[in-house]
Amino acid sequence: MATQLQPGLTLTETIELEHLLLAETPAEPPAVDARDIGKAFGDRRVLDGVDLSLRAGEFVAILGRSGTGKSTLLRILGGLDPVFTGTADVPDRRAFVFQEPRLLPWKRIVDNVRLGQRGAAGKAHARAALDEVGLGDFHHAWPKTLSGGEAQRVALARALVRQPELLLLDEPFGALDALTRIKMHVLLQELCLRHSPAVLLVTHDVDEAILLADRVVVLDRGRITLDVNVALATPRLRADHAFGELRSQLLAALGIDEIAEGARA
Repeated sequence: MATQLQPGLTLTETIELEHLLLAETPAEPPAVDARDIGKAFGDRRVLDGVDLSLRAGEFVAILGRSGTGKSTLLRILGGLDPVFTGTADVPDRRAFVFQEPRLLPWKRIVDNVRLGQRGAAGKAHARAALDEVGLGDFHHAWPKTLSGGEAQRVALARALVRQPELLLLDEPFGALDALTRIKMHVLLQELCLRHSPAVLLVTHDVDEAILLADRVVVLDRGRITLDVNVALATPRLRADHAFGELRSQLLAALGIDEIAEGARA
């Protein structure tokens, strides 16, 4: 934006005034501010002093081996596990999407989406959400008639109809085939751009984390061992050198031998 001269001030004085005003502008508080989060199951410490913050509209992916506390942290931030140590300042409007769609088989699709949303307005919002995820013709379908990808689209619609400030995703695409997963990645990116929630994604897929997230966090033995910005040009391509470098860095942080990992692929 071009600098506009202020009455009675030179250009230099105007620029100095703008810089002073910017410096005095308070920083926007984070959408999520978790401090010293701890959680134990009996003698096993699952989370041990985790600090994590997200800005409004920021997309953060959490990577980690099984049993490192990823889903436990997500459940704490989502209010599903109230027993923990530390503090978690999170928005009131939160929504979850799990690996399984968890649709109620005795309710039609539109009624699954509008759970807790009563009246004609609730139904209208649910129908609009289904339109957004490309299921405008499935309002009155039954869950058993849907493919895995379609069912997960319904789960996304059910989450977004609540207009969450924080969207929590626990491996939502882990059970989908490769082609369907790619389509879901594109859909999720479009929905996040449109609704701008803070997003926290748990995944085991390093490439998925790089493709979707603004930041990637590695959790190991209950602690964050790496927190890196994904400063890659869009669209993000696996063939790009920078993509490969970040992938190698994340695999190393996960303790994975990249040569062995490539041989298994």
